[in-house]
Amino acid sequence: MRRNLFLISVIAGLGVVGFLPSTARAGLSLGADMNVGVVTSGAGPVGDVGSGIGGRIGYRANLGPFAITPEIGGSYLRLNAVETPMRGVVGGRLALRGMVQPSIFAHYGIAIVQQDVRGPTYDLGAAVDLSAAIVRVGVHAGYVAVQSTADRGLDSVYVPLEWVELGLHAGLGF
Repeated sequence: MRRNLFLISVIAGLGVVGFLPSTARAGLSLGADMNVGVVTSGAGPVGDVGSGIGGRIGYRANLGPFAITPEIGGSYLRLNAVETPMRGVVGGRLALRGMVQPSIFAHYGIAIVQQDVRGPTYDLGAAVDLSAAIVRVGVHAGYVAVQSTADRGLDSVYVPLEWVELGLHAGLGF
């Protein structure tokens, strides 16, 4: 009985501490990602798995228990020998402040999939970060789409490419 009461107390205490506002100030936010993507539709085989990297820079503004970060970023993902999307995006994220920071994010921009295949891109997702002083580390998951066109004049071909992305990220806030 005592053991159960102790475990419940510890879990409840961590939950309360995790959602208390952090003392971090508003300021510059830098982030780096390592990603794994699984193709859900596109010109290549569905189920192809690839890996890549990404980076972001933004300005984190604290608003009560929330933090809003408008940001710009870029990423590269090698899905297979043909599809290697490079993306440049703008967007933002909304996070709860505290030691544990769940967040949602969305970005929109332009992507180059192959030399003559490019088009608009967007992503939507969620993340959970652990924050200590100026350092944040966490995991994220999202859905990414490139609505690309093979630019061959009148013979342009519409080639949508979509994938689910999972990854690890780290960031600094100044």
